[in-house]
Amino acid sequence: MSRRSLVGLLLGALGTSSSAAQERRPMVEITYERALALAQERAPGLAAARARAVEAASHVEAASVWRFNPQLSGGAGPRFRAESATVDWSASAQQGLEVGGQRGDRVEAARAGAAAGAARSEDARRLLLREVGVAFVSALYWERRGALADENLHIAEAIARVAARRHEVGDAGGLERTVAALAVVRARSEADRAEAALAQAEGRLKALLGLEAAIELVCLGDLRQLGIRDSTGDVGARPDLRALQADIRQAEAEAELGRAGRVPDLALGVGYAREESADILQGSLAITLPVFDHGQGATAVAEARRERLRAELEAERSAAAIEADTAHTTARRLSSAARRFEADGLGTLERSEQLATASYEAGAIPLGELLTVRRELVQAKLDYADLLLGAATARVELAASTGALP
Repeated sequence: MSRRSLVGLLLGALGTSSSAAQERRPMVEITYERALALAQERAPGLAAARARAVEAASHVEAASVWRFNPQLSGGAGPRFRAESATVDWSASAQQGLEVGGQRGDRVEAARAGAAAGAARSEDARRLLLREVGVAFVSALYWERRGALADENLHIAEAIARVAARRHEVGDAGGLERTVAALAVVRARSEADRAEAALAQAEGRLKALLGLEAAIELVCLGDLRQLGIRDSTGDVGARPDLRALQADIRQAEAEAELGRAGRVPDLALGVGYAREESADILQGSLAITLPVFDHGQGATAVAEARRERLRAELEAERSAAAIEADTAHTTARRLSSAARRFEADGLGTLERSEQLATASYEAGAIPLGELLTVRRELVQAKLDYADLLLGAATARVELAASTGALP
């Protein structure tokens, strides 16, 4: 080969490797703790929740402003007489006053609304972290399922090769080789299904974390040892319950504001006028009598809202307690079942798997019996993975229901 041809081949190889490197998707490895931290930093859903909290807080400033602005008025006009004409004019200023404590009630209602907005922002964060935790656990689960499916595929292929050799030497018929090949096809389909489910779980997690679709996400961790916080929090301190409590305080303040409408509003003023060359200075007092509208409508609406919110709070508090108790019981029982399986079943499972394969290779058992044993062994591994998934998911649910998430 000429030197020019060799150089061309080297350049072509370098170009191919360079283009492959460019096409390689960026990879991000995350742990459970890192996933929760990324959610709080980047999650698109939290931006709107924070904005709603800021919006609710802005109502406090709006409520603290005086309701009435000063009013200035004036007038001027000629006064005609037979012998002459003069100009009369007047000017006055008036300021309305609320003397029933309405401004304080409005500020109190706005502060309660701001507290409710802040609590709902915290609750949006709690629910998001719950979704992220569940999605991360699901991704780890499907990674484990994928590994089990690949292992099952390798064993099925090994069995198929043994069946083919036995058929070649006349120790097995064609049906046995066909059944073994079919087992390989089924195992490969299960591996493909696990891979698709993993891609779906990782896509869900990327969407929650606000990551780009082109990023290859790799979840690190073990379902048995995730860093999920122990749930020792009080259910009553959950932000969704605190939001309802703030709503009740807001309704009570609005009811007080309505009752303050029974007190007449006042307006104080001072005026100066010049009439017929005389200077006139006078004060004024105006009283708005609450004859028809004395806040009865606003009071009734606020009191009805308060009673409805109290009923909602009791229902939510009861549901939260049941949710936490159910998650605690589920996590405890599934974790205990997984530990028992680890102690009693894993060793037996591995020995049975090796013994069954060796027995078939030695011709001690037929293929049908081997496949039956293999199905039981695979199902046992899947059951163990399901136990780990259920226990980890319940721990995430428990942490979310008691507010133990970071």
